[in-house]
Amino acid sequence: MAVGTWTGANPEPLVFVGVATIVAVATLFTVFNSGLIPATLLAMAPTFGIGFARYGLSTEYYGTVGIPDATAIGLMTAVVVGLPLGVTGFLIGTVLRRIRGHFEDQSGAGEASMQA
Repeated sequence: MAVGTWTGANPEPLVFVGVATIVAVATLFTVFNSGLIPATLLAMAPTFGIGFARYGLSTEYYGTVGIPDATAIGLMTAVVVGLPLGVTGFLIGTVLRRIRGHFEDQSGAGEASMQA
């Protein structure tokens, strides 16, 4: 599905929904004061799983995919796809957290909690 979407030959809506969901989760965790590492790991975990899912499949040239090969493919997928998605979610979440903090300062919510 991802290859057809990447080349534009056969775009799949599920790929776009998956990417948007991964970025949204990383963004939400960052908005609620998580750091770069948790946001990135949350994005890298599902992409590792997608790459690791090749374990046990038969390929034409290499035979059955073993655990070392599936792990290598999963790590490569996590770094190439998941890392940029996690960093993107972190950057968006940081901007949203600063905007949220600005509006809380304007409304006086910060002062009320400090006095209590």
